[in-house]
Amino acid sequence: MKVTVAKINGKIVEVVRVAETVAFSTQKNWVLVTPDVAKSERTKSDFKWVPASTRFEWVRTFNFPVV
Repeated sequence: MKVTVAKINGKIVEVVRVAETVAFSTQKNWVLVTPDVAKSERTKSDFKWVPASTRFEWVRTFNFPVV
């Protein structure tokens, strides 16, 4: 299992998906994040699209063995 986390404005978020285009904007390159990294049951309101031009303080990928 691979999990990518990032820090934006002092908050740690999980990077769920990266997309070149989204339906709600003509701007390209978006990142889907969720601030509830440990939450297993998420709803649509738990996710937020941010432009890929957003300044991330850091981004790290963690690999966990599948047991």
